[in-house]
Amino acid sequence: MVVDGPMIATELRRRRVRPRSVADGVEMVNRSTWIAGDLQFVDTAILVLAALSLTPDEQASASS
Repeated sequence: MVVDGPMIATELRRRRVRPRSVADGVEMVNRSTWIAGDLQFVDTAILVLAALSLTPDEQASASS
């Protein structure tokens, strides 16, 4: 399934993933990535990795 930043952000917020900056970092990203399976059934760790892969480098290092 191809997903974009806002879709991942919405799912991370639904799951109440902390820190919240993970979801906030991809909210406005206009890129997409591929995730195997339905977004609602993918492991949370995979969603976090997908979010980090869409986050610009300078933003990813600032949230660490």
